[in-house]
Amino acid sequence: MSEPGAPLTITQTPGGLVLSGEIDASTASALSNLLIPLPGESPVVTIEMTNVTFIDSSGLRVLIQAHQNAQHSDRQLSIVNPSVIVSRLFDVSGVSAFLNVSQSQ
Repeated sequence: MSEPGAPLTITQTPGGLVLSGEIDASTASALSNLLIPLPGESPVVTIEMTNVTFIDSSGLRVLIQAHQNAQHSDRQLSIVNPSVIVSRLFDVSGVSAFLNVSQSQ
């Protein structure tokens, strides 16, 4: 059995959140608590995911729900600099075109 990876670290910034570590069934609720409803008043909430080392379907569900909630409140969820692992899940699951994902910032 392999050792567990890095726990999820969530840092709030004026424009959104910076995530690092693993987003899975045991950590997705902590992320959900900070994203639903979206933090702050800015029209764009940025989620920095450069240092996310793992994400499963529960983490993906939280991001999709936050994206949908943003759309319903005339705001935007922007995922920036997703790690290779995150990008791969987005591509495999077909949500790359649905979510607002960029490699800049």
